[in-house]
Amino acid sequence: MLNQIEHIVEPSRLLLTWQTLDDSKSRTRFAVGELQAASPPTFTYYSEDEFFRVNGKPLTYIRSIGYAQYPAFKPTKLHHVDGVLEAFLRRLPPRNRADFDKYITHFRLSRNTTISDFALLGITEAKLPADGFALVDPLDDTVKTRELMIEVVGHRHYPSDLDGALGEAVDLIPEPENQWDPHAVMVLARGMKVGYINKFQCAAFLQWISEDRVTAVIERVNGTADHPRLYIFVRVSPRLASLAA
Repeated sequence: MLNQIEHIVEPSRLLLTWQTLDDSKSRTRFAVGELQAASPPTFTYYSEDEFFRVNGKPLTYIRSIGYAQYPAFKPTKLHHVDGVLEAFLRRLPPRNRADFDKYITHFRLSRNTTISDFALLGITEAKLPADGFALVDPLDDTVKTRELMIEVVGHRHYPSDLDGALGEAVDLIPEPENQWDPHAVMVLARGMKVGYINKFQCAAFLQWISEDRVTAVIERVNGTADHPRLYIFVRVSPRLASLAA
């Protein structure tokens, strides 16, 4: 029996992220703008100052490694309102497609799940193999019960034998001594470091860890020998009344 997402937490915003597809260059993922769940939804590119604050590097750096702004929105304009949600939904199969149920099951959603288009973009991350863009839910609502299936970042840099490990518990450990990011959360499986939590979601995970509200198991191991991929299924338990007070 597959794990299944039963509690949908509606995000208020999603981060548009980008990383180069060129393995010879930096594989760091950068946030380049925000999709806001307004009515209608809006999208805003980060200014030069905002980009540096969020990513710790100047925009000129990612331009030098191949970044070009999202093709659906004019690069001369920071804020966009018209057709924003529709532009990002083109990254997903339409709901009326014959294999849509199979598609959402891949992300541990039931065919009977009621989910908004905005939340679906966050759960799937709307990745395409050809452009390096993805949408990331920063998990701003840390109070509600939820489940997540997420890919472990950087897994290919930590060779490990996970044969037969599906369903095994993993440990989520803060790594404040990390020289690149003192807010990093590493993932341990069978006592071995196997990667990290997405840096744009670490703030939520650090809070859940401090409140002893989060557990995770190995959900999927796939990819290739050169590019192995690891996914974990995360459960966030209800917040205790003493914590909410």
